[in-house]
Formats: sequence, C-alpha cells, structure tokens
Amino acid sequence: MADAYVVDTGVFLRWFVDQPGYEHARQIRDDFLHDRVKLETADFARIEVAGVLRKKGLLAGRLSADEFIAAVRIIDELGVRVYPVDADRLERAAALAVRLTLRMYDAVFAQLALDREIPLLTTDAKLHRALDGVVETELLKDASPQ
Repeated sequence: MADAYVVDTGVFLRWFVDQPGYEHARQIRDDFLHDRVKLETADFARIEVAGVLRKKGLLAGRLSADEFIAAVRIIDELGVRVYPVDADRLERAAALAVRLTLRMYDAVFAQLALDREIPLLTTDAKLHRALDGVVETELLKDASPQ
C-alpha cells in the first residue's frame, strides 16, 4: 500500500455501495481516517460521486434520501485533499486523453496523479491497463475486470 493516493469516483462509490472491491475501498477509507494513508482527488469528483450515488445508491434503493444527501459531502467532511482542475491541468489531461485514448474524467484523475507524483487508486481495470508504464496505478482489490 502506498502512503498516498489520488482516488477516483469508483473508490468513493464503494464506501457506500456494496460493489466488487468495496471491502478494500472501505479499508482504504479506514486507513485514511486513522492517518495511515493520505487521499487526494480532483474537485469535479464531488459532482461525479453525487451523480453516481444518486443512480446506484438512491434510485437503486440502496441509500435513503437522507443518506444520499449526507453522502454528497463525504469527500470534504472527511478531509480528502481536493485539487482544482484549472485550465493548465485540463490541457495536460486532454493531451494524455489523446495519447492514451482515455475518457476525460479518467485523464484528469491520471494527470492529477502524475502532477502529485502519487499512484492513482481505481476500480477500472481497463484504465489500469491503459496507464501501465505511464501513470502509477493501483487497482482496487476484487474490483470487477472490465
């Protein structure tokens, strides 16, 4: 396990929803809460997490309305370090997306990991493979293969 990670949306989602890899995601969360690991993310992760939790949590009946509303604040309330996606970072991420044929959201998380010189923790096996040799990544244990 690394000392710090850039965390993508799939990891945050598994803090609330029992999807493959949720045990490891919750262990990482607990390690963070006990100061054993640092977690960082991009500012748009708040919006992406809220959108996914609405669909896979609230609308799927896994979260109540109150749980969903509270969950959208979790990144900030737990003290995950949040970095802005300014025009320069977005431009570098766009170049990475072109070079590696990545979705822009994935490219932003990958670029942040490059900028911060720490691994990206992801649930996305396809992204993990695409970044091999370019961005250090760690695939969440037991996350489903894609």
